[in-house]
Amino acid sequence: MAEVKSWILNIAAVAVLVIVLDLLMPEGKVRNFTQLVAGFVIMFAMINPVFKLIDKDIPASFAGWRDEVYLLNKRFEYSNHSLKEEQSRQVLELYRSMLVSDIKNRLENSNRIKEAEVDAVLNENTSSEKFGEIRKLYINLLIDGSAGAGGQNPEQLREAIRNELKQALSIDEDKIVINVSEKD
Repeated sequence: MAEVKSWILNIAAVAVLVIVLDLLMPEGKVRNFTQLVAGFVIMFAMINPVFKLIDKDIPASFAGWRDEVYLLNKRFEYSNHSLKEEQSRQVLELYRSMLVSDIKNRLENSNRIKEAEVDAVLNENTSSEKFGEIRKLYINLLIDGSAGAGGQNPEQLREAIRNELKQALSIDEDKIVINVSEKD
């Protein structure tokens, strides 16, 4: 009777752990994968004591159990790694688009600047301490040649923008490339 009680408690404990694990998993492929693994674990927890009760212990290599567990672990590690890489890539792309949009809005709020094109080159190496750092900033400006704008010539405007971005973004001046074109 003690074996049956132990068996039932074992199945209940595994089921509770599987339910908690299922609640913590996000929707998608990872959740489906954990449900598959959990199903195997519950099935093994239910079958193993039955064979012990009839005095036929399951051999360790039953249906390639070790191989199956190894393959499932490797697949889980691969999925986890690829999800982290995908998340890092998405975060970097979001940061880049917000950075470009912010700089473009700053520039286009100027009276003299008609149009601004901005592109940013970021450090994409996820293992680097400088991940996401601005490596180069390219800016193409189309300015109104007829507007006075305080008498600034294109070179003065270029330097003013370079200094403002240097302070706002904490980057070196040589990482900022500005091309100015006049439109009458």
